[in-house]
Amino acid sequence: MRKFRRALAGWLFIGLSGWASRSGPARIRSIGRAIGLLHYWLSWPVNIRLRHDMARALGVSLGQAAAILRQAHRENDRAVFEILCLAHADCKPAELVDPVVVENREVLERLHAGRQGVILLGMHMGNGILMAARLARAGLPIHVVFRDPRRLPEGLLGRALERAGCVPVALDRGNPTRSFRQMLGILKRGGMIYILMDQGNKGEGAKRDFLGKTLRLPSGVPSLAVRTGSPVIPVHAESADPHWRFRVNPALPADDTESLLDRISKSMQRQIIDHPELWAWHHRRWKRYHFNSEPSAEP
Repeated sequence: MRKFRRALAGWLFIGLSGWASRSGPARIRSIGRAIGLLHYWLSWPVNIRLRHDMARALGVSLGQAAAILRQAHRENDRAVFEILCLAHADCKPAELVDPVVVENREVLERLHAGRQGVILLGMHMGNGILMAARLARAGLPIHVVFRDPRRLPEGLLGRALERAGCVPVALDRGNPTRSFRQMLGILKRGGMIYILMDQGNKGEGAKRDFLGKTLRLPSGVPSLAVRTGSPVIPVHAESADPHWRFRVNPALPADDTESLLDRISKSMQRQIIDHPELWAWHHRRWKRYHFNSEPSAEP
C-alpha cells in the first residue's frame, strides 16, 4: 500500500508539474511550496518523532523544530517540483536558472581556466540542480551525478538535467565500478562533477556520526579526490528568497580518504546547523535512524 501511495503521488506530481510548467517561475514556486505544506500536514504521524529528533540534534524547542520542519518541507518540495517542471517541453529553463545566485563563482572559473578537475559537493538542501545549471550556463563543464528515483519514470530526471544545460551522469546501481571510472575520466579531462553527499547508504560506505546518528556515507568521492588530486569544494544553499542563493566554499584539505570523509561530514553538519530550514529532514536518509545513545536523565 505504501508503494502504491508513493507511485500515485509521483504521477500526480508529474501531472501537476506539466500544467504548472506553462505558467512561469512564480507560479511554479508557489505551487511547489503549497505541495510542501500539504506534505507536512499529511505526514504528521511521522513528523512527531522527527520533530523530537530535530529538537535534540539542533538544541531547540519542539515548537522551533516544528517551524523548521514545516519550512524545510516547503522549500525542498518546491525544489523537487521545479526539477520536474524542467523536464516538460513547455517549461523555459532560463526562467528558473538565471535568477539563481552563486557567490564566489570566480573560484571555479579560475580552476576551469587551469584545466583543473573539480568535485563539487552538494546536499539535499535547496535546488542544487538549478545551481549546477547556473554554473553550466556560465560556461563551466558541469556534470551532475544522479540516480533515477524509483517513484519517477526512468529517464525523467536525466531529461530535466539536459534541458537545464547540465551533462547528466547516471549512477549504475549494478556496476558501481563503471560509474567510478566514468567520473574518474571526467575529472582527468578537467570536468567538474556535482554530487550529493548526504546519502545514508544501507550496506555500503563508511560509518560516520551525523547529527548524533550513525550513517554510512559514500566513500567513493574521497577516493576520487585523492586519486586525481581534484579539489573537493562544498557548494551549499544559504537562502531561498527571493531566489535560490548558493555559496562556493573553500576547498577541503584532502590528505587521505578517511580524513577527507571526516571533513566532508563536518562541513555538511555545519551547513545544516547554520541553515536547518533548508535541509530535507523529512527524507528517509536521516529520520529512519536512531540516535547513538539515549539522552542522559535529569538529576
